[in-house]
Amino acid sequence: MKVFVTGATGYIGAAIVKNLTGAGHAVLGMARSDESAAKLKEQGLEVHRGELADPESMAEGAKQADAVIHTAFPQMGPDVNFEELLGMMTAAVAAMVDSLKGTDKTFILTSGAGGYGDTGTTVVDESMPIVAPTHAPNEQKVMGATSEGVRSIVIRPTIAYGYGASNPIMAWFNLSRQMGGGVYIGEGDALISSVYIDDLAELYRLALEKSDPGEAYNAADGSILEAKVVAEAISHAAGLGGKTVSIPHDEVEKAGFIGRIIGTKMVVSIEKAKRVLSWNPSGPSLMDELSTGSYAS
Repeated sequence: MKVFVTGATGYIGAAIVKNLTGAGHAVLGMARSDESAAKLKEQGLEVHRGELADPESMAEGAKQADAVIHTAFPQMGPDVNFEELLGMMTAAVAAMVDSLKGTDKTFILTSGAGGYGDTGTTVVDESMPIVAPTHAPNEQKVMGATSEGVRSIVIRPTIAYGYGASNPIMAWFNLSRQMGGGVYIGEGDALISSVYIDDLAELYRLALEKSDPGEAYNAADGSILEAKVVAEAISHAAGLGGKTVSIPHDEVEKAGFIGRIIGTKMVVSIEKAKRVLSWNPSGPSLMDELSTGSYAS
């Protein structure tokens, strides 16, 4: 199957590309820059130049493939206009989905478990409504296209980790270094769910190959960690000696986007992906990666 992967050189996208090609699928990788195009060509991949701000370029890429896996996300600077950003993301998704209507081709959207909001201690499955404005419009657009000849699928990752990278994990490290200790919010009782990057990539491929249309899948490894415990592990990995620092809830904006993530309880079920797709996450745990793995100092 020929798959158009947006964000093909990004953290999640690159892992998906590796998994797809390893399973014999052909990849058309979207590149937003000469550097990204060169990286894809070095892997022997076909390249499509596109840009989130140019919806038609995204649609043209989608038309050239049997399936689309959308992982691209815009760069977020300190002065970003959030409403403009959401509008750009929604327009890009709409253009790709509309170009596939009536074809029965596959469109897999990368959403996020953060779309559920704070779950508390309740384990939520995919039937839980997505409420976050960053996630809901695109999910509604994609799922709505199921009745219009698009094989729509949604993946809802928790925090992806592995190989010493990941935007959320590295943001947590950077904030901790700035503050002089592993950072948590309030009492540190937020609940962290996460997924190893190779396991996440495998889930995308299994969904591509096996899923029925109109289905969503949570992506996590099944472990639940208190934020304070992770913060201490990050402190050790960053060479800060295990020292931790609490940021009060009413000052969470000081922590940037990572503050909202590590200050929220996120507990999700992965039973659906395991049952329907035979997905079996088996990579090293986040704590193992922090203590002795790719993030360890």
